[in-house]
Amino acid sequence: MPGAFARRWLLLFAGLFALTVPFRYQVLPNVGVWLRPVLETGLTALTGPRAALFSDSAGLWLYAGLLAVGTAVAAALWLWLGPRTPVGEARLRYGLHTGAAWWLALHLLLYGFDKVFKSQFYLPEPNTLYTPLGQLSPDLAYWSVMGTSHAYSVFAGLLEVLPGLLLLWGRTRLLGGLLALAVLANVLALNIGFDISVKLWSGFLLLLAGVVAGPGLRTLWAGLVAGRWVPPTRPLRPAGWQGRGVGALRGLLLGILLLETAGPLIGRGAFDDDAVPRPLLHGAYAVQPDVPAAPPAGPLPRRVFVHRQGYFITQSASDNFRSYTLRYAPGRLLLCDEAGRPGELRYHLDSAGLHLRGTLSGPDSVQWLARPLPGRELPLLRPGRWSAESGE
Repeated sequence: MPGAFARRWLLLFAGLFALTVPFRYQVLPNVGVWLRPVLETGLTALTGPRAALFSDSAGLWLYAGLLAVGTAVAAALWLWLGPRTPVGEARLRYGLHTGAAWWLALHLLLYGFDKVFKSQFYLPEPNTLYTPLGQLSPDLAYWSVMGTSHAYSVFAGLLEVLPGLLLLWGRTRLLGGLLALAVLANVLALNIGFDISVKLWSGFLLLLAGVVAGPGLRTLWAGLVAGRWVPPTRPLRPAGWQGRGVGALRGLLLGILLLETAGPLIGRGAFDDDAVPRPLLHGAYAVQPDVPAAPPAGPLPRRVFVHRQGYFITQSASDNFRSYTLRYAPGRLLLCDEAGRPGELRYHLDSAGLHLRGTLSGPDSVQWLARPLPGRELPLLRPGRWSAESGE
């Protein structure tokens, strides 16, 4: 009875949670994104304050809790009112095991290929490189250090791609589930330890890995603890679930899965994000007055940065940062601060550096000479050189 209830609850909770949590896909329908306004409106009406659904938000945790309770009630009613037959239970067990494996494979391959092609852990941006270590948040510090190593990013990605592929075939599914369980336990520990805001989602994926790995875990427990061999038994496909139709459906799902995970990266030719061209003026610059004889009209920043995602950032002498959204126009940088106030900087490059004139967002005028800084030459991005120069 407990096992029958657990299977029903897991099927309802995992299926609805996977379907309704906002997650942007390239090929698959974005059902969770479409439902997000409706769900947020319902949660807000229930709680009072606005309940937003995003990574590890209070609204998402509340939604997961309510869904867990609601599906537990539904599972109990299903068990009480619905008929129970051996064939029905076999189909339920197989459907839960197979569905969890395919959904888990989808996300392992998504995250894995992002690491293999170095799209997830990218090189630290110039403003991050010149931020004192103690001022970085734990998640940004971890992300930045991971982004400095191409080799480890590929290795970490392959550790996710391998179980993701093994999960797609019944004969290798238990092995894939066991590997996924180990990988995702480490991912969840990292998310908790470095306060990375996908703890709930990674915990959900770990739950799915536990569902898939369950039969293998029983074998490991019996062999390592009880000292006896219990052969692993994966849920068997019920009679009648065979034939060319099932094979064609499997091939179609496999094609969609590969298009969703590796297709966009291959289509963009983004095989190594470190080598992707950066936007115009991207980098870090040391600032000085462009007219040395005249005092600066406003506070002079220590450095300025052009971020690849469309930001112009200033760093004061006390290491305070201000960020402006950035758009390019011929010979001009069009800026907007956090309050929505516009600014504009005219620029030109010569052998002395980057000349900037105009306003940021206030009345003070800018007449700066920004000299490029060799961010790519810093020891963090050249570990071999650092070891050689330090004599280690």
